[in-house]
Amino acid sequence: MVQIMPDKIASTASYCVSGTLVCGGSVMHLLHGLDWNKVAVISGVIIGIATFITNVYFKNRQTRAYEAALKKGVISPPVSKGD
Repeated sequence: MVQIMPDKIASTASYCVSGTLVCGGSVMHLLHGLDWNKVAVISGVIIGIATFITNVYFKNRQTRAYEAALKKGVISPPVSKGD
């Protein structure tokens, strides 16, 4: 089974969005009445929220994988500085 890495997904999404924006330049005459400052702010907020959700999802998967490896004895728990 081939696993797609998150960085490849992010790169693919970035290139697709970029290509869409370049190809969609001919539609700009329909969008000339928009306030681009508001568009930029709203886009930034949406991208920030999406990034946060993605980060939480993959950190949760990483934590579950770490805990499963600990239970199987594949890795040892970290040593605390007080020991």
